[in-house]
Amino acid sequence: MERQSEPYNFFITPLQQKISALRKWKIFNKHRSTSTEPKESTRRPKKFPPGCLSTPVPRRNMSSQPNSIPLRPRMTFPSHRDPMTMNNHRNLNEVEQNQRYEEIKANSGVIEIGGVRYEGVKVEELFLIGELGSGTCGNVTKRRFHNHSIAVKEMRNTDDHEEKKRVYMDLYVIRKSNDCEYIVKCHGYIITYDHLYICMELMATCLEKLMAKLKSGLPEEIIGKVTVSVVKALNYLKETHQIMHRDVKPSNILIDWLGNIKLCDFGISGQLIDSKASTMSTGCAAYLAPERINRTPDYDVRADIWSLGITLVHLARGKYPYECNSPFEVMLKIREESPPLLRPNEGFSAQFCDFVDKCLQKNPENRPKYHKLAEHEFFQIHENSEVDVAEWYASVDGEI
Repeated sequence: MERQSEPYNFFITPLQQKISALRKWKIFNKHRSTSTEPKESTRRPKKFPPGCLSTPVPRRNMSSQPNSIPLRPRMTFPSHRDPMTMNNHRNLNEVEQNQRYEEIKANSGVIEIGGVRYEGVKVEELFLIGELGSGTCGNVTKRRFHNHSIAVKEMRNTDDHEEKKRVYMDLYVIRKSNDCEYIVKCHGYIITYDHLYICMELMATCLEKLMAKLKSGLPEEIIGKVTVSVVKALNYLKETHQIMHRDVKPSNILIDWLGNIKLCDFGISGQLIDSKASTMSTGCAAYLAPERINRTPDYDVRADIWSLGITLVHLARGKYPYECNSPFEVMLKIREESPPLLRPNEGFSAQFCDFVDKCLQKNPENRPKYHKLAEHEFFQIHENSEVDVAEWYASVDGEI
């Protein structure tokens, strides 16, 4: 008797039977097969780097031994630029700045002029005569106080840390330098809620404005006197207060009616640590030394000597030595091109040309410091010369 097979009804089988039937067809594998038996995989296993723990990307060998991981070489610092030392200097500077602020505030309203000391002076007592000039630091006005004509620099008293530091640095340096005859004298200052008024001796003009009016350079004998005054002022700042100016240029060199030549504007002056500048404040791009453009972390007073050299070329020719359309172009030329030197065939003495040449050495190590500049023949000649700067200024002032 032939056995009658029981028909397999797919649609009424239990769920477990459906799943079992589907699994036999391996439809979950992209390499579909009709076989119901598992096959050994033919795919290549992924190659992992030796010792790799997790990643299949062979970028870096990873090891379970942390000490075996190759590390990037650690940056080393010279001893005076060690990170811990830098932090200590930074903290010390902050402490010193706070002490300066408190000391300065305590002496607000004290004006000393004509041998008399006045205390509790208010801004309203400074009678306004007229405007002398204005710039990024503020306005400079001519005022009268107890029959004395003075120049008053008015600056905004702000909470901005960097601007406040600049304002108070200018005041700190000028009030500490009253014993130097080559730096503009400070009579006192007044601090209000929103402004700071620095009362200074009144000067006739700055060398930048003087050249603009003359439409020419200055005589070499006058430039010699400028050189002597500026070098002595810069040397005083360095030796007495361990400060470098960092913004030497014609607009910061003033002359009065008596022929005195003085340095001013100390807003970005820098405190020297081990005779090196510890901060990177930027002065006028046109007069920056190559090492400051390259942002060399440790530059010294020889950066100011470069600025002096560029200033002397400017004073001699009556125009800025680089022809550029932007500060970036100026800095590029300073860094890439040869220095703008003077030559005897232009009508300048050999001593003057050599002095400028020494100031404008691109490698700061080849530039002399102040004591060497003071020994140079050009400096010696004009320190001892009897040139009447007051008479010269009176003559050109009448022609302007």
